[in-house]
Amino acid sequence: MLVNIYNPSFCGYQSEFGKKLDRYLAEPVCDKAEEKGIIDIFSKMVPQKMSPTNEMGRGCHGTVYAIDDDYVFKIANRVKPVIGRFSIIKDEAVKNLKTYYGNVIAKIGNMEIMKNAFKTKTVLPAGLPMRRMSRGKKLEYYNTVYLKRFVELPQSAYDKVAEDFKTLNSLGKEFDTNNPNNFIADGDEIKIVDEISDVCDTKPNTLAKLFKVFVNSYDVFQTAEFDYLAVDRRKNLIKKLILASEKAELPFYCNFNDRAELELAFDLCDCPEGFSNIQRTLMDYRRKYPDMNTRLQKISEFLDDYYKPDADTISFYC
Repeated sequence: MLVNIYNPSFCGYQSEFGKKLDRYLAEPVCDKAEEKGIIDIFSKMVPQKMSPTNEMGRGCHGTVYAIDDDYVFKIANRVKPVIGRFSIIKDEAVKNLKTYYGNVIAKIGNMEIMKNAFKTKTVLPAGLPMRRMSRGKKLEYYNTVYLKRFVELPQSAYDKVAEDFKTLNSLGKEFDTNNPNNFIADGDEIKIVDEISDVCDTKPNTLAKLFKVFVNSYDVFQTAEFDYLAVDRRKNLIKKLILASEKAELPFYCNFNDRAELELAFDLCDCPEGFSNIQRTLMDYRRKYPDMNTRLQKISEFLDDYYKPDADTISFYC
């Protein structure tokens, strides 16, 4: 799982490696001479690319380095690069996903080649960056940097995430929702990185998991804290998540842990009555309004009335 802030530093640059790989992927028949050319260029490039200034993300198990504007490569932590066999990886499960950029498209030795997901200078992962911060700084960053950025994303960004949740439910797979840093704002889009895993639960990608990622977690290790100054932004974000979930007709939860995430989200929004009232209304609207556009409009009106914005407050963190 990647836990760093991604920092794209290219602007339309395509390396010779990227050009050769594009040509190779476009060819219907594998060409051994092309394979050798790709391996040779990659072997010369790796020592220069594996530098801290070229690092795009570091996780518990591996680090990602930029190649160019189109490609990155990942290598396990604390291992030396080994140039070896070149292979193309095809994963039919991810071809219909709208937000997923974590799939490996090729391997060279012990390194994995992936698409470079990030195309703007406004890239920001959900949650907190993995660095030491005082409690006050955490609260301030979470509200005035993270929440501010993600609340401003259009509804369509969350709709696409929820639609991918629905797709994975049909495949018996799930995203890693334990780490909010895997969900990254890039321009007006949300892009998801890291691996997709198989699961035993029925329909594990739920509204509760959306809450876990975007409302309830600082990072992979820390649960978010209540902050009165963040209440309004959290409420606005929850509204977008509920509308996205309802549009994709996701389940509310799939197990006890999910149920706890739903309640935590509403505690963080200073709504002590919890999710139960919301759930009853959503289920009632599903029966009353079979037309999706009408239902979403009614839900939006209900949520606006349910938690009207608090009065403006003076931002102060210590």
